[in-house]
Amino acid sequence: MPFRYAERRPSDALLPWFITWWEFTVRDGAPPLHHVPPDGCTSIMVAVAGPMAGAVIVTGPWLEPLAVPVTPGTRFIGTRIRPGSARSVLGVDPRELVNRSSPAEPMLGPLAERLAAALQSCPDIDSAALAMERLFSAEIPRLTLPDWLADHAVTRLMATRGELAIALLAKELQTSERTLLRRFRQATGITPKQFARIRRLLAAAWAAVDGVGSWGQIAATAGYADQPHMHHEFVDLTGLKPVEFGSRVLATEHDQVHR
Repeated sequence: MPFRYAERRPSDALLPWFITWWEFTVRDGAPPLHHVPPDGCTSIMVAVAGPMAGAVIVTGPWLEPLAVPVTPGTRFIGTRIRPGSARSVLGVDPRELVNRSSPAEPMLGPLAERLAAALQSCPDIDSAALAMERLFSAEIPRLTLPDWLADHAVTRLMATRGELAIALLAKELQTSERTLLRRFRQATGITPKQFARIRRLLAAAWAAVDGVGSWGQIAATAGYADQPHMHHEFVDLTGLKPVEFGSRVLATEHDQVHR
């Protein structure tokens, strides 16, 4: 397969702030552009091989198509910050990060250089996970917990694959939709409905990987009104038709990927 994507789970102590440690590798036969699927998260990533080697970047969350030029041999290692925790980890308003990729050093300070140095020598995802675990564990004393309301909303929308109605979510959390919208956006940079759109698209992508059936069946499984609705969402969020995006997903080797 032309791409490989691997994840490892952080320790329980770091889960309030980080969802996964990850590694992305481009192999021979890869197309010149990699269409990055949206996930609602902000990522810190280090280019350890390829044209950008040495760069430390903060990216996302993205609500529009993101296509990145890649060449065989390119390798990135990074972490997906839990939605709602970017402000604590990076010290910036998450609304400023939407649809943007920026150098990490102004946000992370000396930690960016330490992260790059540690990951450059890691030959695989397991050693990289240990390195990130060590570096970010040392940061715990300065980190604050995310807004409990936004964090519970993130958990519920992930668990329901974006199918939980926002009105019902607000009722579950014993708050108004207006308050939920305000606090969720302040915490994550995006709205609950935008996050739900992303989780629904990811559910459809994994349904394709799992061989659920036709795209019509996948649309129903992922909670879309119909197949044209799903087609519009894929094009709007990834720049690719569902079948095109599905072929890219199926061309990626996945190793312990968090769903």
